[in-house]
Formats: sequence, structure tokens, C-alpha cells
Amino acid sequence: MLEKASKVDLIFFMLRNGGAAHAFKISTTELANEMGVSQQSSSRWLIELEKDGMIERTRGGIKLSRYCMARCRTLYWLLRTVFEAQKSVKIEGLVIRGVGDGRVYLSMPEYRRQLHKSLGFFPYEGTLNLTIAEPGKKTDLVATRGIEIDGFLKDGRTLGAAKCFRCTINGREKGAVIIPLRSHYGSDVVEIISQNNLRKKLGLRDGSRVTVDVDKGE
Repeated sequence: MLEKASKVDLIFFMLRNGGAAHAFKISTTELANEMGVSQQSSSRWLIELEKDGMIERTRGGIKLSRYCMARCRTLYWLLRTVFEAQKSVKIEGLVIRGVGDGRVYLSMPEYRRQLHKSLGFFPYEGTLNLTIAEPGKKTDLVATRGIEIDGFLKDGRTLGAAKCFRCTINGREKGAVIIPLRSHYGSDVVEIISQNNLRKKLGLRDGSRVTVDVDKGE
């Protein structure tokens, strides 16, 4: 018999049955009946998923791992991008101090000219950096085209491309989320540019809470 179910369906089954919040006991035979596959397949899937770090075995049974849930959240935001075609996204985060790269790159005429042409302003030489609780929202932007900023060659060094999304910070200050093609930051950090020093203009300091309404259209 051709088995149409897969390990992905097993993860979906666990999600539907609360496997993200708590462990539950189920035998491989019961699982096979639920999935419509052989007992050997259900047993093999559990072993492979545990080896991949997607599930955990506890005294209470099996549950989805934190790593698996992070992957599911990323997939969730990507699917929302495809099927819901959201035109905007709201990002909330806390101000953190960056590594200083933004000041260097935003002072380069080659970037400044492109940003002015695309966004209508010359950026302040520095970014406002936020650590966000929902990294999937940045992943969503990464998967969206955005406003493209070209890379270039300078003094024998290749400077990378980036993409931008117009945004409003704390409901009143205009700017843009900028996502370099190559970055020191992961999906939990968002960089924002504006014509103003946002820390001074909005009275922000490390740990300040910020809300950013991002326009995903060009």
C-alpha cells in the first residue's frame, strides 16, 4: 500500500493534539492508525524526528521541541506571506545597542544616494536596533521583495546589497526597516533608518519599547 502521509503530517498531528504545550502518550500502533500508515513507519518517523531534534520523549510521552516550534513559527509567517498577502506588518521590540556597522555603511555616498532616491530622505548615519519577540515577522520581510538597494565594489571590496521597507515608528516618525543581504544580526534583530536620530527624536534609550508599522509594498 502506498503511504501518502509523512513526518510532516506527524508534526501536524501533534500540533492538533496539543503537542506544543504538553507531552501525550500514544503507542506507535495507535499513531499508525491515526496517520493511516504502518506501525514500522510511525516508529521510524518518531526515531528520525527525535534524532533531528524536532520531538522530545518525556515521562509523559512525546512532545514537540522548542526547536521544532521555532521552525513551525517561521513556516507560519512564510505561509501568511503567500496566502494572505498582507500589505503591512506590526513589529514590537526593545531598543538595543548595535555593533556600529550602520554608522559606517550609512555614511557611504553610494548607499546614501540610493536610499535618498528610493525613500526620499538621506538617512541619519546610524540605525535604531530592536530585539523582537517574534522573529518570524522579520523572516516574513526577508521573503518579501521590498525596495532593493544595490551592492557595489569600492576600494577592491564588495559591499553587499540590502532591501528596505517604509515604516512608521511609534505612530509618528517616518523611516524604513533595512535588511542587509549580509548581516551580523539574526532574525530576532531589526534595524531601522530615518532622516533623524531616532533615539534623540523619540526619547529612546536601551530597553525602550518601540512599535513599528511596516509597509510591505514598494
